[in-house]
Amino acid sequence: MATRASLLSGYRPDHANIYSCKSVKELMPDALTINKHFAENGYQIWGTGKIYHYPSDHKAQFGNDYHLAKGNWVGRGYVSEEAIKIVTENSNSNEDTTDDDTGKQDERRGPAYESPDVPDNAYGDGIQTEMAIEQLEKFSKSDKPFFMAVGYRKPHLPFCAPKKYWDMYNPDDLKLANNPFLPKGATEFTYDNFNELRNYHGIPKDNKPLSDEIAINIIHGYYACVSYSDAQIGKLLDTLDRLDLTKDTIVVLWGDHGWKLGEHGMWCKHTPFELDAHVPLIISDPDMNMKGERINSMAEFVDIYPTLCELSGIDLPDHLEGDSLIPAIHDPKSEIKEAAFTQWPKKNREDPDKVITAYSIVTDRYRYIEWTHNKSARVLARELYDHKIDPDENENVADYKGSKEIVEKLSTMLDGGKGWKKFRSKKTVH
Repeated sequence: MATRASLLSGYRPDHANIYSCKSVKELMPDALTINKHFAENGYQIWGTGKIYHYPSDHKAQFGNDYHLAKGNWVGRGYVSEEAIKIVTENSNSNEDTTDDDTGKQDERRGPAYESPDVPDNAYGDGIQTEMAIEQLEKFSKSDKPFFMAVGYRKPHLPFCAPKKYWDMYNPDDLKLANNPFLPKGATEFTYDNFNELRNYHGIPKDNKPLSDEIAINIIHGYYACVSYSDAQIGKLLDTLDRLDLTKDTIVVLWGDHGWKLGEHGMWCKHTPFELDAHVPLIISDPDMNMKGERINSMAEFVDIYPTLCELSGIDLPDHLEGDSLIPAIHDPKSEIKEAAFTQWPKKNREDPDKVITAYSIVTDRYRYIEWTHNKSARVLARELYDHKIDPDENENVADYKGSKEIVEKLSTMLDGGKGWKKFRSKKTVH
C-alpha cells in the first residue's frame, strides 16, 4: 500500500504519513502523481489492475480511464469448485462482497492456493492483459503519446494460477528454505507472525509452524504465479512488437515488495530483511545504447518518477524526493547513490503514540536497521547484516565490538546521507 503510494506520488513514506497505508486520496489529495503529471503533459492515460491499492484512488487518479477486470471468480479470485466451496462455507454473512471499480474488493478468503485446469483469462490478470492488448491496438492508431499502467496481482496471495503454470515445476525438485530460523542475535522486533498467510484456510493458526507439505505447496504456488505473471507480461511485450510500438515505448517493470518462503521461519513480507526489500526493477528505453545490462548502482522506488520524466522529456515536478537513474542507464558502472532506504511500521499503525518503524539502509555490503519509536524518535534496537560474509542475513552483528564504527557510519547516513532526503528530523539513542 505505502510502497505504491510512495512510488506513484514521488514522496518518501514519511511524507503525509504514507507509511500508515491509507489511500493517497485521504493522505495527500492534492499530490501531483505520476499519472496526473503525464496527463497534464498531453499523454493519454489508461490503467487496469492493482496500480494503487485502493479503488478510491483508482477512481480519483484515472477516472473513466481506469478499467477493472471482471469475471466469474469468487472471493479473492477463486475459480475451482473446491476453493469456492471452502469460501462459501467459511464466509461471514456480514462481509462486504462488492467487487467493482467504485466499491471494496471482495475480501473473502479461501485456501492459500489453487491450480485448476483453466485458461489464462479465467483470472483477472489474464482478462486485464487482453484488455490492455485491445487498448494498445487503439493507442497504435493515435498520434498522441500514452501512459499505460497495468498492475498484476500475482504473485500476491492467494497463489491461484492455471494448472499449466503449476506443471512447469516438479514439486519433488522444490526445496525448503535452508535457514528456517531467526538470525543469531535477533531483536524482539525481528520476528513477524505472517498473519497475512495465516488468514487463509488450511494454514496453521497462532504461532504454529507450517508442515513441510504445506510449505512445498506454497512455494510451488508462488513459482506458478510468477510464471503466470511472466506470461501475461510477455503477451504485452509481444503486442508492442506486433504494433511497431516498441521503438517508441518506455517500459518499466517493478514489484512493490519481496517475499519470504520460509526463510527465518517466516513467510510473506512485513519485515525489513533483504528478501522483503529487494525487488525487481527493469527499465527498457528505445534510446538505450546497451541492452540486457545489469546495473549495480543502488536504486529506489522514488527514483522511477523522475527517471520516467527525464526519459520522456517532461519537466520534473519540484516535490520529487528521488533521483533520476538516467546516468546509470547510460553507464552501468556509474553510481547514482551509495545506499537505498526502506522503512516498515510495526505495531499499532493507527495509534501514533505506539508506532515503531524499522528504518533500514542497504549499501553494497551491509543492511542496517534501526527499530525506532516514532513519537519519541528513540532507537529501541539495531540489526546489522554483513552481506559479504552473510548474504542470507543469518547473524545480527550490530552489537559486536568490531561493528561499532560501521554502525555509527550507517546510522549517520540514515539521518541524512548522500543522495536522499531525511527520514527523520531528530533521533535519540536508547
